[in-house]
Amino acid sequence: MDVALLKALCEADAIAAAEQEVRQIILNEADNFGKPVLFDGLGSVLIRLNESRGPKIMVCAHMDEVGFIVRSITSTGGIDVLPIGNVRMAARELQTVRITTRKGDKISGLLEGERQGNEVGKLRVDIGARSAKEVEEAGIAPGDRVTFATAFAELPRNQVMGKAFDDRLGCYLLISLLRELHQTPLDAEIWLVASSSEEVGLRGGHTATRKVNPDLAIVLDTACWAKNFDYGHDNHRQTGAGPMLVIHDKSMMAPPKLTAWVEDLAASNDIPLQIDMFSNGGTDGGAVHLSGTGIPTVVIGPPTRHGHCAASIADANDIALTHQLLVAMLTHTNAETVAHLTDFRC
Repeated sequence: MDVALLKALCEADAIAAAEQEVRQIILNEADNFGKPVLFDGLGSVLIRLNESRGPKIMVCAHMDEVGFIVRSITSTGGIDVLPIGNVRMAARELQTVRITTRKGDKISGLLEGERQGNEVGKLRVDIGARSAKEVEEAGIAPGDRVTFATAFAELPRNQVMGKAFDDRLGCYLLISLLRELHQTPLDAEIWLVASSSEEVGLRGGHTATRKVNPDLAIVLDTACWAKNFDYGHDNHRQTGAGPMLVIHDKSMMAPPKLTAWVEDLAASNDIPLQIDMFSNGGTDGGAVHLSGTGIPTVVIGPPTRHGHCAASIADANDIALTHQLLVAMLTHTNAETVAHLTDFRC
C-alpha cells in the first residue's frame, strides 16, 4: 500500500462542490501517466485509461466528504455552520475542525452544538474569537468550507485511520488501478471517474455517467456496521474479512447476473467477499444505473469502522483485496462479457 498517497487523499479537504484539493491529486496522477482527462460540469474528473474498440466500462468513486459550511458569524465571534452531507450526531460535538477560506488559508477551530435528545443542532465553530471583527480579520466569511481536522495514522495489525475514508478509499483505488493498468492491453475501454457531490444527492454520478455513457459501471464506496465490535452473522461489513459486494441499497438493486459474475471472479482469485445490503442510504450507483436506458452497475468496496464522522478505521488488506478484485474484473471484461450481462433472456 502507498501509505503516503492515502494519507494525502484523506488529509485533503473537500466537501461537495469544493473538491479541488482531492481533484488535483488525481489530476497529477493522470498527468504522470499521460492520460487524457475530461470534466463534467460539476467538476468530476474523467480519466480515460486506454483506447479500445470494446465496450466502455466506468469505475467511479466520489471525491467529497461530509462536513460543514460557514453560514454566518455572530457578533460575539461564533461561526455558525450547516452540515453538508449526513454528519453523525455524535460527531457534531466538541470535534476539532479546519476552516478553509476562499484564499485557501487553513484555520483550526472547535465544533460545538446544542443537544436536544438524540439531535444536535445550532452548530458553531469556536476559533477563540470574541467578536465578528476578529473572525473577519482571520479571513473567514460565509460560504467557507469546514472539515474535520483528523490526522491520518497507521495502527497496529495493518490497520489505518483517518478522515474521509468515505470515499477517499475509493479514490485511492482509482489511482491504484491507473498505476497498475496504464500500459496493460485490455479488451474494454476503461474510464476512471472521481465524481463530485455524492454526499448531497449522488449529483456527480448523474452528470459523469452522461458524459462517459458506459456499457457497464463499477461503483466504489465503503460502509460500516452500527456496532463496531459485533462480529456476528448479521455484520457483513467486518474489517479484515475482505471487500463488500453490495447487492441492495435504498437507491439500487444490483443485477443478479452481474453480482454472480463478480462472485465467480472473486472465488477464482481466492478473494473473500462479504455480501452486503444497505437498509439505509445509497451510493453513486443509484444515479449511475438509471442513466440513459439503464446501465448494469455493481457496488464494491472495503468495509470500515465508524463512518460520516471525524475518523474511520480500515484494514489495509481489505483495500489490497478490493484492488485485486477490480483488476480481475477489468482484465476479464470484453464484448462477450457485456453481451452476457445485458442479455435478460432466461
